[in-house]
Amino acid sequence: MRGFMVVFLTREIIMKRPFLHLLTRQLATVVLLCACHTTLATERAPISISQLQQVLANPDRLGSDRSRDADRQPARVLSFSDLAESETVLDLYAGGGWYSEIIARAVGPNGVVYAHNDSLTWRFGQAELIRRTADDRLPNVVRLDQVPLASIDLPDQSVDLAFMAINYHDLFFTHRVRNGKRQVMRDGVVDHRAALANIRRVLKPNGRLIISDHFAHPGSGYAAANDLHRIDPAIVRHQLDRAGFELEEEGYFLRNPNDDLNLLVFDPAIRGKTSRFIYKFVKN
Repeated sequence: MRGFMVVFLTREIIMKRPFLHLLTRQLATVVLLCACHTTLATERAPISISQLQQVLANPDRLGSDRSRDADRQPARVLSFSDLAESETVLDLYAGGGWYSEIIARAVGPNGVVYAHNDSLTWRFGQAELIRRTADDRLPNVVRLDQVPLASIDLPDQSVDLAFMAINYHDLFFTHRVRNGKRQVMRDGVVDHRAALANIRRVLKPNGRLIISDHFAHPGSGYAAANDLHRIDPAIVRHQLDRAGFELEEEGYFLRNPNDDLNLLVFDPAIRGKTSRFIYKFVKN
């Protein structure tokens, strides 16, 4: 407000004393530059690894959640994501909300987490997410239940971080085979162009989009999404590039050279131990 008051006063001076026109314009410019500098200087610092480990150690976390920490490495994942306190986070395809809870505790009461599911991921995560958020247990989590990605109705440029953990392949998951029978999961693949355009719309300028998923063999196409719940990372990079996102960083800490990429991710021989890629994209 002070910046605006000074600019207003300098305009009054210009009206009364024309010979001060140049000086007062320069003063207004300095005020505006100072305001911009202040905005940049107060950008939030990312939460440290040690702070994230404290979040993971919270005694209110469920024991079943803790058992996944070693495999999923959430402290490293969220540090890679540059998560900061008080941020607004969109947890895409949140499922049962395992990451939603950790992120909500990390961003604190002044932050908010939108736990999103479409009709498919809601089908698998519904019971767990309802239990997790019952009785206002996570007051800064807002559920977006059974909403297509392209229909997420959040304000333009309102989200700091969009986050999708091991679920990008679900855009192309249309069927599965159980007991020798083919089960239809979706009528068709998700329109990734419309989905990514909407995610980009809600992200703030330079907002981040984190995508991690299970590696599939190069050139495996969408078949791996149905047969193995994996995806070729080249598909992700190509689609995000075309959607107006810039790949800022790739993490290697979730890779497992002993995963031969031929097994269904739920196979007991590899479950929880798959080789995963993780990318940080920014809205450009």
